[in-house]
Amino acid sequence: MFRNFIIFIMLVPNILQADEGLNLTCENMLSLLGKKYEPLIFKVEVTGFHYFDINHNKFVTVPSNELEFGENRFTVKFPEYELGFQRIVFAGDTKPTITMSKYDYINNKFLDHYECSVVKSYIN
Repeated sequence: MFRNFIIFIMLVPNILQADEGLNLTCENMLSLLGKKYEPLIFKVEVTGFHYFDINHNKFVTVPSNELEFGENRFTVKFPEYELGFQRIVFAGDTKPTITMSKYDYINNKFLDHYECSVVKSYIN
């Protein structure tokens, strides 16, 4: 009987999905004024925040316990700057928008602001 159960489990296709993650593609808001910027691409999962570091030519993961969370926002902190993501509803809109701001610790000011498109994805 136990052997039949094991064979059944092995033959039944696995239809379960893993946790959802978010793929974020962020466009610099200065692009609206005609300047061309490369979009920034991030992935947020239960395990952490993932991005490709162009300067070091490698994928980097910031563990989720190092992220700062608040209501409708999260922040990723680096030694020189931080990336603040927030969900807001602009006046006249009904759907929330994800925005990102890059804050420079050294110069004590915001450097860039981004509008992000979000696609839900299942974690592989």
